[in-house]
Amino acid sequence: MLRHRRFYLVLSVPVVLMIGALVLFRSQPDEITISFVGDIMLSRGVQSYLEEFGYDYPYEDVRDLFLQDDLTVGNLECPITDYENAANKAKRFLFKADAENASALKRAGFDCLNLANNHTMDYTSPGLLDTMTHLEANGLDYVGASENAASKKPYIFEKNGIRVGLLAYSALPPEGYFFNADKPTVQYISTLDFSGLEEDIASVDCDFLIVYFHWGIEFQRYKSEMQELIAKKAVDLGADFVVGAHPHVLQEPEVYKGRYIYYSLGNFIFDKQIPPGTDETMILQITVGRDGLRDVREIPAVIRKGKAVR
Repeated sequence: MLRHRRFYLVLSVPVVLMIGALVLFRSQPDEITISFVGDIMLSRGVQSYLEEFGYDYPYEDVRDLFLQDDLTVGNLECPITDYENAANKAKRFLFKADAENASALKRAGFDCLNLANNHTMDYTSPGLLDTMTHLEANGLDYVGASENAASKKPYIFEKNGIRVGLLAYSALPPEGYFFNADKPTVQYISTLDFSGLEEDIASVDCDFLIVYFHWGIEFQRYKSEMQELIAKKAVDLGADFVVGAHPHVLQEPEVYKGRYIYYSLGNFIFDKQIPPGTDETMILQITVGRDGLRDVREIPAVIRKGKAVR
């Protein structure tokens, strides 16, 4: 039986955290637990907090969850690079993070980072290549980007006899950078042509397929027509679970043909708390068995001074 649980902070924090730990990680030998979070932005104001409190600071209150699950996935909303030549210097927001962040993400319990978003290419191909290098050097996997179009591949995670596949796409092309199939780039999705998505989904050999999209309208609490169209198309083509980010606020999930669609997980590590709602976040956890999705859990959190706090 599929369970859907929401954890609300109605008890004292120590009790809630204890109950959460007991419930969330009583894994069975024939299942795995996966955690998802939204935008991880390690630049701008967050960089100031890192310099003051250290690179492990943003994850202090959530690390225990990530270290106890089987797989943790987040959206890395900035390249990890010291490259200075931006794709579009007139772009309003240009993000990049120090190399020390890669090891901090690993220590925090992350396993795979989504790179298919509108900031990965802020510092063009060298910025993306640096990001891949830093992640790989710290034992972190990534999805949604590749050295060229021909080398793109899904992320595959296998444990307890269960094989999970993850694909990732951005519906938001980068500003000032033009797609070239022969150069490093992120994977894109367009409502004008789903043939690439169809081919990718059909080619993934797994028991449970997750698709992570970067899409939607910033600060809008409800799904857009574009989000709904892409999400339902992914399910129609074979996706078992859909997760999204970019709007910077949480959006209401829905179930379509028995498949969960989480349109936006909001921010996770970020420096802004305006407009209202940008400081609200969650850790989305699912349990997958050989028979499919068994459990869905929403663990609420808030963002305070660049830190996710439960």
